Amino acid sequence: MEQTVTESKNSFNAKSTLEVGSKSYDYYRIDAVPGMEKLPYALKVLGENLLRNEDGANITEDHINAVANWDPSAEPS
Repeated sequence: MEQTVTESKNSFNAKSTLEVGSKSYDYYRIDAVPGMEKLPYALKVLGENLLRNEDGANITEDHINAVANWDPSAEPS
C-alpha cells in the first residue's frame, strides 16, 4: 500500500529548509509558535510533530496553540 504525504497547512509559517551540501531538508521551526520555546523538551517534540502534520481537520492551529500554552500547574480536565 502506497502512503501519501499530506502537506501541512503551515498556519504559523514555521516550515523552513536546511541545505546540506547538495541536499535539502524541510523542517518546522517551533520558535514560530509563541510560547513553544518555554516548553519541556518532550512537549517541544510533540509541538513540532503537530506543526508537521497540521491538516486543519485532525490537527488544527488551536491544537498547536493549546500545546504552546500548556500550564504545568493547571488542573487536569
